[in-house]
Amino acid sequence: MSKKAKIPAACCALVLLLCLALSQLTPEKRVARYVASHQTELQSSMDAYFDQGRPLSYDSAIPAVNHWPGQHPMVEYILLTGFGYYGFYYSPDDVPLAFQNVHVPLEESSNGWQWQAEGDDRGSTHRLSPGWFYFEAHF
Repeated sequence: MSKKAKIPAACCALVLLLCLALSQLTPEKRVARYVASHQTELQSSMDAYFDQGRPLSYDSAIPAVNHWPGQHPMVEYILLTGFGYYGFYYSPDDVPLAFQNVHVPLEESSNGWQWQAEGDDRGSTHRLSPGWFYFEAHF
């Protein structure tokens, strides 16, 4: 292969690698990696909170953690903000819920569930593992 032919091939390979790397930075992938790598500690914390009444414990690097009571309670971990809220939550009943456990109907979609509230408030959620869900909310 000549030098001239190698340069476009190298550029194409570099672009493909860059696209692959950027695809791993999506909020959904970042959240899924966090939950997968911290599953044991997260589940222990939820068991202690819901089963034994201990205070919530969580990684101090997480900007916000909230307990939202309701027919199906949840503990919500907000990891990313910017153009909306992204994170994950624990539902001890393994029930999909809207952001902050707001009482709005969830519509099943090909990738989980979606919700729409007043105005342009909307979001989606999908199961990461039993009891654990990814969410995003936009306002």
